[in-house]
Amino acid sequence: MSRRSLLKLAGLGALGLGALSLTGCGRNPADPAGSDTSTVFTSWTLGNENQAPQLTAMLDEFAAANSVSVGTTNYPYHQYLDQIVLKARSGKLSGVLHLDEEWLSTLATAGVLRPVESLYDASLYPDVVDDSGVYRGRRLSMPWAYSGLGLVSNGELLAEAGVGGQDLTTPEGFYGALKRIKALDPSIVPYAPSTHVQQIKDIIPWMWAFGGTIVRNGTVTVGDEGSLEALDYWKRLLDEGLIQAGMLREDARTLFGQGRAAIYDDAPQAIRVIPDQSPDAGIEAKMAPVPRPGGLCLSWSQPLVVLDDSPASAALAQYLSTDEGALQTAFEVIGQPPALSSASARPWITGNAFLQRWNEMVLPQARTNPLWTFPAATAAQTRFNEEVEAALAGAKSASSAMRTAREDLQTMLTI
Repeated sequence: MSRRSLLKLAGLGALGLGALSLTGCGRNPADPAGSDTSTVFTSWTLGNENQAPQLTAMLDEFAAANSVSVGTTNYPYHQYLDQIVLKARSGKLSGVLHLDEEWLSTLATAGVLRPVESLYDASLYPDVVDDSGVYRGRRLSMPWAYSGLGLVSNGELLAEAGVGGQDLTTPEGFYGALKRIKALDPSIVPYAPSTHVQQIKDIIPWMWAFGGTIVRNGTVTVGDEGSLEALDYWKRLLDEGLIQAGMLREDARTLFGQGRAAIYDDAPQAIRVIPDQSPDAGIEAKMAPVPRPGGLCLSWSQPLVVLDDSPASAALAQYLSTDEGALQTAFEVIGQPPALSSASARPWITGNAFLQRWNEMVLPQARTNPLWTFPAATAAQTRFNEEVEAALAGAKSASSAMRTAREDLQTMLTI
């Protein structure tokens, strides 16, 4: 079997364990009209015993106010995608699902989603949200939690090293700032992006910063000058001990909370996560978003999708996306930054200086991951990650790794 055929099968496999039996399905699970008076909400967060009671109470309030019933389902995060694809395709799952947007194209390709154009009002959300939740021209999800993956800094460490925000706006300025931080304390990791093969997408904004595009007009462009410069730049940081290999987001959070990393990439939930796990009681006051070279960042999006034609499902999706009380509950219980513009202007957001600054600096610069346009986005991200890691590890040159990534991704894009 050719390499091209293997890549196509790899992409199809990522559409869910049942996707290869597509032609054997006698019934499309997205077809049922659904119920006027009942629906189901599915989310991995409902598996958390500290979060589920408050989220269930929120759903019960909606049910009582609308004379409907709302059931709940949850699957562990690491099994979530496979489980929902299998059960939705077999007709055993309906209602409203909470997703990581990376999974949207997989569910769309599996044919289980209902378009939600009739529910979506673009005027209610920031302009950057317009590109979110769309696959091949159709709006397939309602915004729920939305922000950007930005740079979180320890302001105290930066000040001690004599680093200001303007020092971080260009690649060379950023490099110089990291050198000063390292000189301040050699045991500190100046910058802790996710460099582990599972999460190496943190390099994408750096490719943008150097002028790379990843995908342009349906053509994969990795291997262009910008992507090669970004890879060489990260390799330089790695070789000089300014970043570390094999770093996961959780590792970076731990180091940052211990005062052993000065800057790392995260979503705005960092302001809740870090203080809870840090031995430094004053860490929250030290945390601040900082600019990044090029400005642009990856969007962080967890939308809602609808699996049936039930009026109850449509109403629930719209309620969770647009009701400020529901959004406040989601924010306070699971740290979800609301996509809704009016909610972001409420005191429970604006009263937090970190979040307010984040919404001013990071959110407007959020851009959808170009690999989310692939029929199997998770498989495409994995293939990209593998070649980036090979280049950083020195197993391949940057040009060789990106050439392989471009060829393989172009095949996967046309599945």
